[in-house]
Amino acid sequence: MKTLLIVFLLMGFNTQTAYAEDSRQVIWLSDEQKNALMQEMHHFLQVSQTILKNAMSENLEEIEQDARSMGVKAMKATPPSLSKQFPAAFKAIGPKVHLGFEDIANEASGLGDTTVILKRLAEVQSHCIQCHAQYQIKVK
Repeated sequence: MKTLLIVFLLMGFNTQTAYAEDSRQVIWLSDEQKNALMQEMHHFLQVSQTILKNAMSENLEEIEQDARSMGVKAMKATPPSLSKQFPAAFKAIGPKVHLGFEDIANEASGLGDTTVILKRLAEVQSHCIQCHAQYQIKVK
């Protein structure tokens, strides 16, 4: 029994184990384009975290300011040269994220219901998850 357990454990740690191939659609970008996209995604993550933190303390002014920074204004700032590289389905996800942040900002400046804000943030993050599940970025 002990030998069987050792064999089983060694099989689990076998470095020859093949990992599943990444079947997500590749989006080819230049180094500069990839860095710009990664910075935007990092900003999405940072803003999401600050919205969560500020929702806990009901700091609606900070929520509005942070969410607005990733709203429509940020969407319009995407360089056309970068946008041209994206497949249509990828392009359809981006506005959902930016408009979701805009909705969060509007809620924070309006009724300020943190439950609604958190639900909207969950919706925004579902678009992020969808995108990461469908696409991978590689440098040309």
